[in-house]
Amino acid sequence: MKKTNALPKARLPKNYALVLDIVNQAGKGTHLSMSDVYVEARRRRPGIGFSTVRRGLSRLQALGMIARIDVAGAEAAAYEPLAEPHAHFYCTSCGRISDVEYALPPGVRGAIAAHVGVEITGESVTFSGRCARCRSESSPA
Repeated sequence: MKKTNALPKARLPKNYALVLDIVNQAGKGTHLSMSDVYVEARRRRPGIGFSTVRRGLSRLQALGMIARIDVAGAEAAAYEPLAEPHAHFYCTSCGRISDVEYALPPGVRGAIAAHVGVEITGESVTFSGRCARCRSESSPA
């Protein structure tokens, strides 16, 4: 699990704590859009505004308390609870994002960093294509 230097949840503004609860309660393997989080936040706290949810997601991600997934081709970023390192699969037909158990082999990040002359502080691996459901729906019967 990623180590954070984040504020304890008790010290977060109440609306940010709500946003954190929504993302974490969605559970591992769930990828929520900003709109998903906003709809649930409004259900739980009717007066909360969209910009408050947007700022909360941004701040929680910056604090290392949630993960943001940016996928090329997806309409919007997705948010998920922190988890062990893994990759994602983006279905180009239905837009669904799912977790894939995958990690770069040991030493690869260091080798890439040395070869390119950079310091790598994070990684994001996303595969894309058509998911099993979309493939089966388009197969001839």
